[in-house]
Parts: sequence; structure tokens; C-alpha cells
Amino acid sequence: MQFLLHSISGLIDAQHGYWLSGLRMRHLNAETDPMRGWRLGPVFHYGELPGDKALYRSKVRETETGKYALDESTSNHLRQAGRFRATLMRDHVPPEFFQSAHYREHYLARGITDTLFVVAPVNADTEVYFCFNRIGSSEPFGKADLDIAADTIRSLGWFHRKVLLGHGLLIACKPLTATERKVMHYLLTELAEKQIAEKLEQKADTTHKHICNIYRKFNINSRAALMATWLGRPT
Repeated sequence: MQFLLHSISGLIDAQHGYWLSGLRMRHLNAETDPMRGWRLGPVFHYGELPGDKALYRSKVRETETGKYALDESTSNHLRQAGRFRATLMRDHVPPEFFQSAHYREHYLARGITDTLFVVAPVNADTEVYFCFNRIGSSEPFGKADLDIAADTIRSLGWFHRKVLLGHGLLIACKPLTATERKVMHYLLTELAEKQIAEKLEQKADTTHKHICNIYRKFNINSRAALMATWLGRPT
């Protein structure tokens, strides 16, 4: 993911950005929930700024407790959920947004001078957000920059699915832990279970427990089924 963010940023002269997953929680009432039933999933930052991780954690807490103050940019994204979209910030929000406290705190105070978004649905309940920012630049993004980012990301549906599967999303009953993701990486190779334990410097029974947890979360019972799931093939 870092390579992808770095590559696109280089093409459009962006100094900062992130990939963020959005997940629709079906048990939440979209009519009364401030986020219309959507919640924040895993995130990757590029050109990380001080406070990026803390800001993400605070937004996760706010949305989980229902105390999120919905800004115009987020609200517009939620209203358009379900379709591929690419937009420049200045076309995404009304002019008064740039005078708001939210814009001053989350953009100006962090040196962000312009932003573009590309959002790709992966399925009915999952979307991936790409945000690219220019830092301290007087030159805004143009349509050519937006087209480059959109055309690149539009063709990567398979990649978005693999990244989400790698976090135990899309079909798993619960997200994978960081250790389970490492174990799954090796499960998708030809290494035997004992060799995976050695690679991760774990006891064999510890690795086996992680493998059992992965299978349980994906509702499968074999390594072959995991590989088929990863490749998008029926088992």
C-alpha cells in the first residue's frame, strides 16, 4: 500500500495522503446514526504528519460512541456511498466549508493547502478512500491530477479486495489481529506450519492457535479453503 500511495503521489505532486477503509454496519440504523451506519476501518498514511495516528484514533472513538460532529466533506462522502467517485476538494464542498473550524483544524493548521479524493466501492458494505494532499503549496490540484489518480485507482478492484482480506475484512466475522495477519501471510506460501512458527519466532502450538483463529474468522477449515478465498474462487 505504501508503494501505491507513494507512486500516485509522485505522479500528482502530493506530499501527504492516506488510504482508509469504510465499513457499513448493518445492525446500525442508517436513519438515526450520524455516520449512516458507516464506520472507519484500517488506515495507511503516506508522508505521515505529526498527529495523523492520534487524529485517526480520536475519529474512531467519536464514531463508535456516536459523538462524531459530521463535517460537510464527510457528509457528502456518505451521501454518495456505493458509487466510484473522484473529486477535488473545492468541487466537493461549498465555499463556506473553507471558513469552518473543521477546515482550519484539520487542514490549515496541518499545512494542507489542497486535497483530492478518490473513493472506490468494493462491495455493498465496504469502500476504500484515497485522499491526497499538497502541503504548503500555492498550486492547487488540477483536473489532470484528478484523472491520473482516478484512472489508476479505478483499475485496482482486485487489489482493494486483497488488502481488505488481509485485515480479515469483507468475509471474516472479526478483523484479524496484527499477529494473525503475519501468520496468514505465510499461510499463503508453501511454508509448513512448523516453518511459519520458526519464521515468526513462535512456539508451534502458538502458531497453530493463530491458524485456528484465522480459519474460524473466515469460516473455513483448511489451508486450501483459505487460498481459494484469497483468490476469490468458490470452495
